[in-house]
Amino acid sequence: TILDAIERASAHGADLLVVPECALSDYLPSPDLDFELLAEAESEIARRAAERGLYVALGVVRRQGGRWFNTAILVSPSGETIGSYDKTHLFEGGREIFTPGDSLPVFRCGRWTVGLQICFDVRFPENWRILRGKGAELALHLSNASRGARWKLPVLEGAVRSRAAENGIYVVSANDARAPQMMVSAICAPDGTHLAQAPQDEETVIYAELNLSEVNSDFLAARRTDIWRRPENRPFLLE
Repeated sequence: TILDAIERASAHGADLLVVPECALSDYLPSPDLDFELLAEAESEIARRAAERGLYVALGVVRRQGGRWFNTAILVSPSGETIGSYDKTHLFEGGREIFTPGDSLPVFRCGRWTVGLQICFDVRFPENWRILRGKGAELALHLSNASRGARWKLPVLEGAVRSRAAENGIYVVSANDARAPQMMVSAICAPDGTHLAQAPQDEETVIYAELNLSEVNSDFLAARRTDIWRRPENRPFLLE
């Protein structure tokens, strides 16, 4: 499916493809997960990305030092992995398996500075503000929010829109398409409007053209940081 999406994106003239969280393994990996098979699949995706000249953001799981991590990797058009991000906020169920990451890196993709976020991270605006502070102009959000709780659709749509608008950045959010979805894949402009949105519960590829000049710092410039620095408010800033 991912290889087919690479072909479709390339034929459409895309520069970047984003696929969902844990796309190669599913959300909760089993202890007997075949890592050799996963590595082969990851290598094939990287080879195809290089053949088609695409950046690909891919959701994987990895095991290091006996610990599991829920990870997003960024593959360059040369087929090299140029960055990775370990999910920092773990939802119920995931906490029992994965170790949370503690880093919020950004990466250069051509002219763009890009940050990665995964699923539940959308609920925590501090992550996104840090990425913006590090220069991110585009956030790639890989998600696996499906197979339940359809009431979350408008809530999570609002969260994605808000993360874009409050930081003045583009957000590309790719979600697992299995029904019932809890959020719908979408591409948001820096003002929080949708440039593209996938049909609900349908596997597809959506497209949008992003314009770097549209990225802005309007809301950042209006922040009252003096209020945060007041002694009576500081204990509540991060606690």
